[in-house]
Amino acid sequence: MVVFLIPTYNEERTIVDVLHRAEPFADLLVVVDDGSRDTSSRLVRTWCQTHGKVALLTHPANRGMSGALRTGFDYLLGLMRLGVLGAEDIVITMDADGQHIPEEAGPAVRSIEERGADVLLGQRDLSGYPLSKRIGNWGLSLWASLLTGYMFRDIECGFRLMRLKVIADIMPYFTGRNYGCAQELGILPVRRGWKMDNTMPTRVAFYRKGARIRDGLNNMSMGLIAFLRVTFGLRRRRPPEDSYEVTCLPEIMRRAAPV
Repeated sequence: MVVFLIPTYNEERTIVDVLHRAEPFADLLVVVDDGSRDTSSRLVRTWCQTHGKVALLTHPANRGMSGALRTGFDYLLGLMRLGVLGAEDIVITMDADGQHIPEEAGPAVRSIEERGADVLLGQRDLSGYPLSKRIGNWGLSLWASLLTGYMFRDIECGFRLMRLKVIADIMPYFTGRNYGCAQELGILPVRRGWKMDNTMPTRVAFYRKGARIRDGLNNMSMGLIAFLRVTFGLRRRRPPEDSYEVTCLPEIMRRAAPV
């Protein structure tokens, strides 16, 4: 199966279009509404009424991109324990703002299969980005390469494919804090011995401002933490279950008990 995991925060202008374009390539769409204050959640619930592939997980308050991904990963691992999903199934993470191209899911799935990879990170064309952004991305990718021995070309790309067995393996080490998820989700699989591919060209529809120098430093620190946690076997103590509401029960869940 192919599962899209789409964190969402105040994306009422784009979320329905993203779902509509991703649906043909997905067996399941999981939207994590991260405490949106606009109509994003309501729009997804309305869309669910005529589309049976969607699960909506709603946070009562904003927890950031990493927290939203952690909730989504935990939910998908619950589906795997129930036998709804399998270890080889592919999870595609993608932003809800429309900057990623959902139609690239088809070529990406073929690529990860043909190359025998466990994780595939898109490699964006950053030629249209500001120089400071390109330098920052190069530095973060170099940092992760030094920590892992794998030559990353674009570790910060949010369009990524991961087999569910990889997620199950790295979750004990994944902190899911702040906005360091890109570094963690690049470094942890490599350090755990999974095959990484960061060579597939991927497009971005537009450049979204927002990252600052301190965000880059935070990402570097999270990368170092990920490296140290795996190196010294520092598994996180399982925190209390994150609270979230599950709505829009997808069709594949009708043959299994609720998570």
